[in-house]
Amino acid sequence: MAVTQQREFLAQITPFNLLAQDQLNDLADSMDIAYLPTHTQLKLKDSESSFIYLIIKGEVSESQDNQTVAHYSVRGFFGDAEILDKTDHHSVYEVTEETIAYTLPKKPFLNAIEANSQFSGFFNASIVDKLNRIHESIQSATSTEVMMDTVCSAHIQELVVVNEHASMLDVSKKMVDVRADACLVEFENDEVGIVTSTDVLKFVANESPEQLLRKDLLTQIASKPVYSVHEYDFLFNALLKMTRYQIDRLVVRNDQEFIGFLTNKDLMSLFANQSGLVLLKVDQARTLDDLILIGPQIDQLIGNLNRKGIKTHYIAKLVNELHRKMVVKLIDLLLPSSLSNKVCIFVMGSEGRSEQVIRTDQDNGLIYSDDLTEDEVQQLDCFADEFTQAMQAIGFPPCPGNIMLSNPYWRLTRKAFKARIEEWFKQPSEQNFMHASILIDAESVYGPHEWLDTVKNRLNSLQEAYPVFLRHFAIAALQFNTPIGFFGGLVVDKNDQDKKALIDIKKGGIFPIVHGIRCYALEKGIEQTNTHWRIKALMDQGVFKKEFGVELGETLNYLNTLRLESMLKQLSDGTTMPNNKISVSDLSHMQQDILKQSFSVVDKFKKRLIQHFNLQEMS
Repeated sequence: MAVTQQREFLAQITPFNLLAQDQLNDLADSMDIAYLPTHTQLKLKDSESSFIYLIIKGEVSESQDNQTVAHYSVRGFFGDAEILDKTDHHSVYEVTEETIAYTLPKKPFLNAIEANSQFSGFFNASIVDKLNRIHESIQSATSTEVMMDTVCSAHIQELVVVNEHASMLDVSKKMVDVRADACLVEFENDEVGIVTSTDVLKFVANESPEQLLRKDLLTQIASKPVYSVHEYDFLFNALLKMTRYQIDRLVVRNDQEFIGFLTNKDLMSLFANQSGLVLLKVDQARTLDDLILIGPQIDQLIGNLNRKGIKTHYIAKLVNELHRKMVVKLIDLLLPSSLSNKVCIFVMGSEGRSEQVIRTDQDNGLIYSDDLTEDEVQQLDCFADEFTQAMQAIGFPPCPGNIMLSNPYWRLTRKAFKARIEEWFKQPSEQNFMHASILIDAESVYGPHEWLDTVKNRLNSLQEAYPVFLRHFAIAALQFNTPIGFFGGLVVDKNDQDKKALIDIKKGGIFPIVHGIRCYALEKGIEQTNTHWRIKALMDQGVFKKEFGVELGETLNYLNTLRLESMLKQLSDGTTMPNNKISVSDLSHMQQDILKQSFSVVDKFKKRLIQHFNLQEMS
């Protein structure tokens, strides 16, 4: 029975779960149990008999030169670095909480290393390889999640194509022949349009039969643009695109051409009883109470997708589409119709970058027409207050810095907004730099988006006119120390209440990457707001080599994943406003290992920023 328990325990720990069953059995059968009282100290580097310790219960901390560099708890393990001679430093392992552990001897461990390349590769893998392996293992364990299937696994309607001179009768016959409900129209100027069965029915209902034979109607009837999705893209992204553009079908393409149609009906039939159904509920919302009910369902969706191993930036894309649709619904409910074409409402910060997952706060602003009457301005003031309160009701807490459209500072005419930006440049200060960085990430969600574009263009032109601005702007990326010590260990804070080892992962890792990439994007005139899209654009421009860009993007995604998981745990524990701190003792051995590598990447990026923006004298 004990041997069975040892095998089952070892099979739950990465990378031991990569071993073949007979290899895993050999390791498990060689293990013994050790009891380690509190305050026991182990110096494995000097030990004659080497073991790997796999913790069943309790907690152990690792120190180098009196500095804590790691924490190990249930299913964590240590001792591998000493056996593999992967460390130049002498670590002291101290039992901080009474511990029971399996001890795995050196010889069978090294035998497994030699016999299994996957197992061996884990201990030498790059951060990108390790993260990909994590996502693959989680996704394979949850392969029933339809959202992670590819488009080609769904029912794809046969492609129907006509040229612009075809009649509606031609279109109807072709669609009927293959039982399709859509048809692509190819125009002589290389544009493509789409005609659906609904278009045909409306035409037949409103036109005389002889009109069916006319050869000049498709230019008027076909809809443009045509939205498409690659056959190997996730169904998740197909649903996201349909939601974003409020369409019922996508044209499916391969690397060379269009190959068929994916309909919303076929897609949603796959999602029956799946988490994707929450997407439909936002569209169906008709009142503020409806929107209030959707908030917890989105939180549940976030938790489900995270547990299924979907990368955090994919979750963020979906969640931000839902958030923006909720915001638009709210505006439609509250904004007087007479003002609907006289305002541009935009979101900023993480919401503007499509990176907010848990609703932490609201960052938004409003640009209104220069010629509003006094009465219309008063109506707008009332709307702004009602909107901010309603946003709180649907789950968006108020911004601690009051960066909301209810604040007159962020609710201005087009002319006044440009003047406000000029003020930031003429009177540089830490607060004005912060305001500029927030506005750079803005994206419009309602009204004429070109108004916001004009304001942001003014910001771009001013930073060119004030070349010193970018240097002062970039220095903010260096304001927080990376929580990694001289020996590569984690530098933690202690929680006064329960003495837990904590790291502010936003200050320590996420913010330096996000702001640093923002600086590069501003310098290079990159219009995208999402950090991952900005990294891709910088790679395309040759600013970053592919390997560095991928490493940086995966590092950011991992840090955001740890932040998300910590926030979800805080919410489940009853915290109403989760913070950005993660508990190191809650992380597995592998998570801590990757976190150390992640912070090393952050430090490497900071050094690059210092050199690129010439910050040596300022840092």
